[in-house]
Amino acid sequence: MKCHATWFCSLFACVSLTVAQEPPQRSPIITYTLLDGSYFIDECLICGRPTIMQPLRGTFDLVLAQNTPPYMEYAIRNVDFTAGPAWAGEVRITGGGTYARFEEFAVLQDMDLAVQIKDAFTNRLAYFTNDTGSVEKPFPLININLTQTNGTLFQTFSLNLFAAPVREVWFSTTKALTSTNRPGPTNVISPGDLISNRGRVVKRNIDLVGRLGIMPAVPDLGLDAGQVTRRGEILFSIPSNVWSETLGLIQHGDLLSNHGVIVRTNQDLLAAFGLPAPQPDAGLDAVQVMPDGEILFSIRSNVVVKPDLTLSRGDILSDHGRVFRTNRQLLANFQPAITNRDFGLDAFHILPSGEIWFSVEEGFTDNRLGAVQAGDLLSSLGHRVFSNQQLVAGFAPADPALDYGLDALFVVTDT
Repeated sequence: MKCHATWFCSLFACVSLTVAQEPPQRSPIITYTLLDGSYFIDECLICGRPTIMQPLRGTFDLVLAQNTPPYMEYAIRNVDFTAGPAWAGEVRITGGGTYARFEEFAVLQDMDLAVQIKDAFTNRLAYFTNDTGSVEKPFPLININLTQTNGTLFQTFSLNLFAAPVREVWFSTTKALTSTNRPGPTNVISPGDLISNRGRVVKRNIDLVGRLGIMPAVPDLGLDAGQVTRRGEILFSIPSNVWSETLGLIQHGDLLSNHGVIVRTNQDLLAAFGLPAPQPDAGLDAVQVMPDGEILFSIRSNVVVKPDLTLSRGDILSDHGRVFRTNRQLLANFQPAITNRDFGLDAFHILPSGEIWFSVEEGFTDNRLGAVQAGDLLSSLGHRVFSNQQLVAGFAPADPALDYGLDALFVVTDT
């Protein structure tokens, strides 16, 4: 018998009593994206050939179908997965199914999929279900292993799925890259461009800085921090000081807007910490404006407030004058081979669940994950969300093995 667990109300609005005359509300569609750690597995159960294990990427939609706590059931729609490199012949997986959770004395989950698996040699309908209902990751993350129920002794497939409720990740790199799947001159992606892991340019640097009054116009000022507000305004910082004909000196630590204004100076952001005058420009590496207006940010250089308090380049700070998270707290679920070191903080985004996605300035070796690059997207829960190579793969960079870095960060989610 399969058991299941409840959905947090922060993700899907809890079902409430409605007036009889009101039409029933349609359940929201939540798009999920597969994260690093998802795999498509091809096994022969009776022969000696090696098991084929390929990274799996793609998306699916989750829709609430039944809300009767402690049992919750969801429809899985628009499964669109791809495994294997294009040059070797990709495996395409499409279809749908159901997902359910049960939460009372234990947290359990179930998933059933009916999908079409197609490649150069195979085009078949396959059914999958999970062998165990145990839950290892907190919801709304979905981490589950599925086995094909209509496989044969000669070929049986498995799916290891690790997914988050994310449509796209918008980010900037610290190094320029040349795309091989775009025509010139649009194939050059600069460190100042805001781009998507879906392989598209969200905003060119000139679109971000064009209203700042910088004369003569500079081709690319770079991009450090970045966030998109509910009204579509893009807040950002640049990596070096520049003079504006309309705004005067723009510091690399100032919070700017694509509307052409300085939202907050770096000194304003740090003022609540009571720094002694003259207050330095500590830079601005990452930023997020919270729903209540509090601005969380990171700085590029350490600042000594008093003998027993140093604001670190790896901490998340608040314009209210508090340290929201230290670098050590962000990395608490990792196992760096070098301890007691601040690896810096290049970007972060706090998800509605409270999980923090971030990148570090310095790569490190983790005793569990191995090499962690500066351009990898990490989770405060202790896993790698995407490698840098996965983030930029949609652009088919000329050097696909290079770590291009990760600076500005914004997560597009239906939650």
